[in-house]
Amino acid sequence: MINPIAVYTDSLTLYWSAIVIALGIAACLSMSLALYTSYAGSGRALWVMFPPAVVFSVFFSRLLHWYCHTEQYAGFINALTDYSAGGYVLPGAILGVFLAALLVRSLGFTDNVSRLLDAVAPGGALAIAFIRLSALFNSSCRGKIAVKTPALQHLPLASPVYSGGADDYRFATFFVQFLLMLLIFGILYRFYTRRRNRPMKGGLSRDGHTARLFLLLYGAVELIMDSTRYDSSFLPFNGFVSSVQIISAVLVVYVLVYYSVLSVRVNGLRFSHWLMWLLSIAALGGGGMCEYLVQRHGDWYLKCYGGMGLCILVLCLIGWNLYKGCCAKYKTE
Repeated sequence: MINPIAVYTDSLTLYWSAIVIALGIAACLSMSLALYTSYAGSGRALWVMFPPAVVFSVFFSRLLHWYCHTEQYAGFINALTDYSAGGYVLPGAILGVFLAALLVRSLGFTDNVSRLLDAVAPGGALAIAFIRLSALFNSSCRGKIAVKTPALQHLPLASPVYSGGADDYRFATFFVQFLLMLLIFGILYRFYTRRRNRPMKGGLSRDGHTARLFLLLYGAVELIMDSTRYDSSFLPFNGFVSSVQIISAVLVVYVLVYYSVLSVRVNGLRFSHWLMWLLSIAALGGGGMCEYLVQRHGDWYLKCYGGMGLCILVLCLIGWNLYKGCCAKYKTE
């Protein structure tokens, strides 16, 4: 599929995919500013944060892609200076945004990084949604699952890949992720506006929970969606689980461990904790087994991804339950 050109002059060429990504970044900034200034304070911190956040995000996303695909680049310097080719590993942006938030704090524009990241989280989900939507304006949605049922050979489930003069319909990985990230944006926005000031047990901080919910949900989505891609980025020493899946699993486990520690601290160690931890281990193991099976049996897509989706849903529900166990009840409840 040709990358459609939106604007072309003798000295400038703009592609529609780039315009969609730029709109996503603008939407992220606008949403983050609206939330932060409405509930937290001055927007100066965000204006200072966004330029380095974009630079750091591009750098680390590119660095991860170079590490996983060194064969696509003439060298390390080439990968970081020539952006006309190659690609990015999107989770690198999480590190970029976090470092930018730390930079803003070191410059004295905020004294609460968690509160800042809470305001950025819904906009971040919206930006990722736009980035995935941009795939409709370039090469393909990169899905490796062939969709052979004519009734399903259209969006939102399938998109055409042109090869040899014929249309080969594949699972629309990026478009489905676009829809899922829109859903996550809605969840985060509602969470931020409804539960941002939820009182916590034991004097725990009220800040940082929107950002952690983003990490949990984004990691859960990427665990499945990256598995459906034909161009996943694998680490040089590991050709089984992609780098995106590894990072996503780390994010999910981090959130579960974080709220487990808080829950035990304020509630004491209970039988329910052991039950949730055992379920978490079983769900992680089940998801890993489904990933193994889907790579070994090309016609088990529906069964394997259905099982993987169920395991990841269990992890998300456990994370939510652990968080709620740390919340204090309002007097009216």
